[in-house]
Amino acid sequence: MTPPLKRLLVVTAVAMAVAASIWFYRSSRAIAVETVPVARGPLVVSVTPIETGTVETEETALVKAEIAEQAVQVLVKEGDAVKAGAVLVRLNATVAQARRNLATSMLRAARARLESARIALQLERSRTLAALSEAQARYDSVRQRYDKKRQLAEGGLVSADEIQTLEADLKTAEAAFDTARANREQVALQERQIAVAEAEVSQQEASVRVAQLDLEHTVIRAPLDGTVMELPVKAGELVLPGTPVARISHRGDLYIKALIDEVDLGRVQLGQAARVSFDVLPGRAFDGTVSEIAPTVSSERLKSRNVQVKVRLAAPPPELRPGLSADVEIIIARLDDVLSVPSETVMSKDREQFVYAVKDGRIAKRTVVTGYVGWDAMEIRSGLSEGDAVVTSLDVEGVVPGARVTVAPKKP
Repeated sequence: MTPPLKRLLVVTAVAMAVAASIWFYRSSRAIAVETVPVARGPLVVSVTPIETGTVETEETALVKAEIAEQAVQVLVKEGDAVKAGAVLVRLNATVAQARRNLATSMLRAARARLESARIALQLERSRTLAALSEAQARYDSVRQRYDKKRQLAEGGLVSADEIQTLEADLKTAEAAFDTARANREQVALQERQIAVAEAEVSQQEASVRVAQLDLEHTVIRAPLDGTVMELPVKAGELVLPGTPVARISHRGDLYIKALIDEVDLGRVQLGQAARVSFDVLPGRAFDGTVSEIAPTVSSERLKSRNVQVKVRLAAPPPELRPGLSADVEIIIARLDDVLSVPSETVMSKDREQFVYAVKDGRIAKRTVVTGYVGWDAMEIRSGLSEGDAVVTSLDVEGVVPGARVTVAPKKP
């Protein structure tokens, strides 16, 4: 046997000896684990949303600026309770005030012109009607005398000179009558001028209303009773039309919005009880009710299909605010006498569900058939018996089937 081959055999033997020693050490060393007994008793069956819920309110107003102007005063702060109509922000009103004053002056001038035109129309109408009446009366009088004289002239009772004189008078009266009738067009013209003046007054009134609205928009008010949730504007900043100035939410109608998987839709119904907890209120749970289930299934989130539900609390705590996160458990049923284990002890692989149980000081893999699932427990229909010790400390190194274990007291 050559020296290299001897060295290879020696190294291999040493490695095998070390591996055997490690295996023997690990197999003989007891691992401290925590367990929980399989218990028989009540189980609350529930559906949990696919993600953390959010506190929202039916009444939320996003208040926006209507004009471009500088904010000169911010009169509230985030978290303030406000009433409808309360002033939130004041904008610089100098330009808006000047525009309103100018529009008001122009309106007064337009109204004065309209009034003058109406007076002139009345005077013109009176003068024209009087002149027309007088011209017609004179024409009728001259015409009658002319007709009579002409009849007399046919009998030789009136001279030709007199007839000529009457003809001249008749033409003069007729011309005056035509002139008086033509003057009626001046009245119609002035009536049209009044219509123009009235239109100008209407236009100036509209300008005043627009200027007044711009002036009113320099004072931004709360549209509803509620709490100031956001206040993104600061004094001195320039705001533009459509710029969000504040978001106000009405706390009197809070609810929790959550998304459930479509597979759970058939089990969730209106009126079902729910339990809700909040990170800001640790250790407390609140009773609620499923008040609304969306009529459509959404498929926007990562191509999964889910349904939005709303849960309303029976007695919302005063600390609740829109936007807070919430953990929701919708109660589907309450079972009285079933075997159950903590949900986190049940593992799945290749469609097989199993737990690690402690049997004769060693870990044994137990295949189980599960049933209903609760908030923190799962029904066991087969594979375990009441009192079996199931490992809960699955993150401990070396927890594998066959490992020797000692049961440590469960940590509080």
